[in-house]
Amino acid sequence: MEETNKNHIFKDKEERRKIRNKKKVQIISFIAVAAVISVATVAAIPLIKALRTEEGLYALQEKLASYKGIWGVLIFTFIQALQVVIAVIPPIQIIGGLLFGWFFGCLLSFGGTLLGTLCIFMLVQKFGKPLVEAFVDEKHLTKYKFLHDERKLTVILMILYLIPGIPKDVISYIVPLTSISKRDFFLYVMPCRLPAIIMSTILGSNVGDGNLKVVIGVLIAAAVTGIIGFCFKDVILNKMKHRKKSK
Repeated sequence: MEETNKNHIFKDKEERRKIRNKKKVQIISFIAVAAVISVATVAAIPLIKALRTEEGLYALQEKLASYKGIWGVLIFTFIQALQVVIAVIPPIQIIGGLLFGWFFGCLLSFGGTLLGTLCIFMLVQKFGKPLVEAFVDEKHLTKYKFLHDERKLTVILMILYLIPGIPKDVISYIVPLTSISKRDFFLYVMPCRLPAIIMSTILGSNVGDGNLKVVIGVLIAAAVTGIIGFCFKDVILNKMKHRKKSK
């Protein structure tokens, strides 16, 4: 009996030691990742400031155009991924259309968006809500709180990602905290970003080719969908929340 009690005590101590070690590793890993992200963000500040102006976007276009072949492709894709992760750089898909044409510009923009979103998904799944709180404003966490308990989450997210004016990059930080699987999110939800990317790259491609009629048509279409999204996005979100509360 005494021997059995000693074994239990030993096992309990060993289990607590393992838990403590696991927590230490998690804390160290979180600090390391947070430090890397912080350094990368600080290093990217000049780029972010530049890209928030028309002159900066034009300078980026000229710089990318000076790179030949695979380097231009890789740099553009990296900046697109960075735009998703940092979420304060304006969309650069128009430059993608200008430089690579609407089709390849769309592929590269979508590829960069997938890469950036995958990085977010993996980091949030690893480090949880503290990482999200570091990048997402509290008002957005409160606004999209209903997603955590939504049964038809995949369909709801597909709708949200199709609505103009919804902050997709912000939602990408919140999604990994919900019940949706990585497979369903990337297979069904992420393709819903394509319409906006296609529209932007078509605009950029035709600006470069000087097709004024197409440019005007795309701008009108973008303005109409943007106004509709701006006017109805809060109504749709409120209906989703009300539907959840009424269950």
